[in-house]
Amino acid sequence: MTLTIKMEDILARQERNNVLYIGYDNEAFMNTGIQESGTTPYGASTTTGPGGEKIKGKIGFKEDYLPGFTFLGHKSAYFATASVAYPMDFIGKVMDAMKTPGGGFIQVYAPCPRGWRHDGGDTNRIAKIAVESGYWPLITVKVKNGQPTYYYSSVPGMAKPEKEDDFIGTDEEKLLELLKSQGKFRHLIKPEFLEKNIDELFGQIKARNANLNNLLHQFGTDDKKIRYSVQHFKIPPQKHIHPGHGLCGGCGAGFMLNQLTSAAYMIAKENVIYVNNTCCVEVSTSKDDVTSWNVSWMHQLFESGATVADAISTAYRIMHNKGIKQEIPYVIHIGGDGSTVNIGFQFLKSAIVRTSGYQLLNKDLQI
Repeated sequence: MTLTIKMEDILARQERNNVLYIGYDNEAFMNTGIQESGTTPYGASTTTGPGGEKIKGKIGFKEDYLPGFTFLGHKSAYFATASVAYPMDFIGKVMDAMKTPGGGFIQVYAPCPRGWRHDGGDTNRIAKIAVESGYWPLITVKVKNGQPTYYYSSVPGMAKPEKEDDFIGTDEEKLLELLKSQGKFRHLIKPEFLEKNIDELFGQIKARNANLNNLLHQFGTDDKKIRYSVQHFKIPPQKHIHPGHGLCGGCGAGFMLNQLTSAAYMIAKENVIYVNNTCCVEVSTSKDDVTSWNVSWMHQLFESGATVADAISTAYRIMHNKGIKQEIPYVIHIGGDGSTVNIGFQFLKSAIVRTSGYQLLNKDLQI
């Protein structure tokens, strides 16, 4: 069965969240020189772990940290993965997160033409293959009173699971197509086909999907499949960020930014504050002391953005309850790999716990 969530129903809800944390996953430290990060997949070539003669790219796993977030203990929280190739799914998830009490976190698959070494016109195709192949499953987790409920989104052409009663599968032909579409994996295919290395990567992907299938079995409901019903013609032009950006042509982060602000505008209108860690999005929207943002926006370093976003949310709630401020803004934190899985990981984890527990249980912060 499928749980269908309509855009109109989300907009009609009276609840609201504390902070929404967005991590766009481009699988490396891109704005500082394409260095390896926790989300860099096995075998991928970066400037700090190139595919050389002896070492063939990254040694290790692409970290799958989102499931761990869901078991930290939350009064109410929202977690999801998304892909820029499926904008209505992502927009629906942003809206749902912003209308869910507590904290929210969405990890968005955002191809980087420069770092992944593919043509800018192939961004959407690569992001689509990643979902279809099982490399990047679309997951939603709703947590209430400490108990997570897992869902998954189905897309046309999605890989079939190996077990009949599972939900997420892997398609090795499409996985190989995904590798061939990115120059960062070229050394695994030419001048010789490194079957052992490719099998290791595929094995890691299958293991991750097996874990997700187990979580869906154990922490799912009868409605394990989720679908966001969002009509593109009902989405008004967003007013949070001006047209154009300084990102590379075909940058997945640019896709993400347009989709995110479109969703946020429908929920918050102009009543929003963005906190942006040092990353490609921050650099490209704040060039020459002229911001691209049309609403309140502030820059913080890799490690501190999530904590600052939490502090802003907390401060406005205190001022509201003391009669100093009437309106409480929505707060959205944007970060890349540095603030999400590496330098700022501990700060992000702690901030999510506070916004999904402390803020909800503290009577001075309730609204």
